[in-house]
Amino acid sequence: MKILVACTDLGVRVPGDKGASLHLAAITSAFAEAGHDVLLAAVAGHGTPPSDVASILLPHPGRATGLRREINKLRFVQHFPDAIAERVAAFGPEVIYERLSLFGTAGSVLAQRFAALHVVEVNALLAEEEAQWRGLRLAKRAAEREANVLAGADLRVAVSNEHAAAINAAYPGRTIVVPNGMDASRFRHLPAAAAARTRFGLPADAQLVVFVGALRPWHGLDLGIKALALMPASAHLVVAGDGPIRDELQRLAAELRVDDRVHWLGQVNHREVPAVLAACDVAIAPYPDLENFAYSPLKLYEYLAAGLPIVASNIGQIPDVLGHGTGGLLTHPGNVRELAAALWIILSQPHRYRAQAASARTETLKQHSWLQRANNIVDAVKECDRHAVAV
Repeated sequence: MKILVACTDLGVRVPGDKGASLHLAAITSAFAEAGHDVLLAAVAGHGTPPSDVASILLPHPGRATGLRREINKLRFVQHFPDAIAERVAAFGPEVIYERLSLFGTAGSVLAQRFAALHVVEVNALLAEEEAQWRGLRLAKRAAEREANVLAGADLRVAVSNEHAAAINAAYPGRTIVVPNGMDASRFRHLPAAAAARTRFGLPADAQLVVFVGALRPWHGLDLGIKALALMPASAHLVVAGDGPIRDELQRLAAELRVDDRVHWLGQVNHREVPAVLAACDVAIAPYPDLENFAYSPLKLYEYLAAGLPIVASNIGQIPDVLGHGTGGLLTHPGNVRELAAALWIILSQPHRYRAQAASARTETLKQHSWLQRANNIVDAVKECDRHAVAV
């Protein structure tokens, strides 16, 4: 099958260290690993483009804020189909697999132009999300375009049950749920904890709690820092990631007098994440009490693949991932005391929870790889294709 993977989101660059960029690159590579002919069209990042698939990477138009940022996105989307048309025509796609982007109509244009199936991957309903978290001046236009894309797609691939339910309630058509995954090849062989601690300059004798991800308000790391302040001094927090609220979080750690127990690794190359996790004792995903939580946290699958016990918020589809026997404990979102208590339960009984996490690791490497996710998507696409032929 010939698959054009397209993304017009200016915030999702290739290559890139953001979760969205990693997801885009991972699913693209997985389609190729599954034996399909793949072409990636997206926004150029910094560094060497992926070598395992052919790509068309268009330059970013430059950073902007407010209305100018939204206009830049609109113009980029409008320009995108013509800018890549010649390469796409030579490629001859059968499927346009598009990551839903703000104002993102390029995939539907390309699908019509090349008579290809249009598959839309939905990681968030962006018109609503952008309006909530960043403010959106062209909200009506964004919502109309998103509605047209979702209603017109041959297949919608949602990362969560919540997104799928919202899509199906608003638009006719077929939607499947395919959660995030992880790169099994990177997690099969992990370094020893002592060696990993030395590598990242982490204390040899501390009990290490780890958070991996972008430092943004909705990830709840402030709750993790507050929980650390309620735990014994032997507990330390390792933060692998960066983002706009890092200074705010560092001030919070200083105010709570735990700044000497927080280790800020900054933005870690994604290839180093397995080693960071191998250095630690327990991982956290402390999401606050967010209305309409519909994420499929990439970090959960990577924590599981590293064999770490996990403490996470009981919200959205997280309980489905951290089922019985994974070495995970769930806490009420936003409850700092409960978060601290759950972490200390695991740190006080390491052998029990590590044994459960080791079993969950084996299952995760088998069932939750990006290759498995790509095969699930392709199977659904084939069903769409058979239905089209039958009609």
